[in-house]
Amino acid sequence: MAAQSKDVNIYLFPGMGADERLFKPISIDHGNLHYIRWKHVPGARTMRDYAEHMCASITTENNIYLGSSLGGMMAREMASVRKPLDLILLSAPASRKEFPPVLNLAGALRMGRWFGPKTTFKLNRLADTFMGFSDPDDRALFYDMLTSYEPAFIHFAINAILEWERPDRPEDYFQLIGTKDALFKTKRMKAPATIEGAGHFMTFEEPDQISEYVNRRILQTIETL
Repeated sequence: MAAQSKDVNIYLFPGMGADERLFKPISIDHGNLHYIRWKHVPGARTMRDYAEHMCASITTENNIYLGSSLGGMMAREMASVRKPLDLILLSAPASRKEFPPVLNLAGALRMGRWFGPKTTFKLNRLADTFMGFSDPDDRALFYDMLTSYEPAFIHFAINAILEWERPDRPEDYFQLIGTKDALFKTKRMKAPATIEGAGHFMTFEEPDQISEYVNRRILQTIETL
């Protein structure tokens, strides 16, 4: 018997300072959607620690991980702990080899640990340098999402990103990136699909194109079951 949408669970992981509102502009027509909201996990110091915690909390089968930015990195790390049906990365690298030089340098210097949680939280206004907001309302929404998180999680997330050690790409995944993403560049990626002119906040910039790509990929995955 062929699998149906109701048989597949899609976990959506937002970026570092975002929540489920990041995905609201896009329409996903297949599967059961599970929106993840980040929480501080005492004792988790690395991406791997947090990924293991997340995988332990998921009780469903036939799972697809879909993540944006930090959420994509977390989804990729989770895929190495508990393999999903598919992995979909939006505005996110598939491994550390796709990091820009500035993140590699910051990681090597362990810059995320130069400041405590409260100071780090204040520095997140630097997100303007890479988010590439094209609409002031999008910018306001992002910072509204960001300020809903406690400083302890943001401090963890910055360090988890800068010190992420994942060296290899997964065997099978789908990666979608904007050609004007100021943080992650197509030239460092293996074979990404691209959205012309979109930046790092592309779910709000080009939701229709993203919806089309994502629905097509999910449907292809369902058809293989």
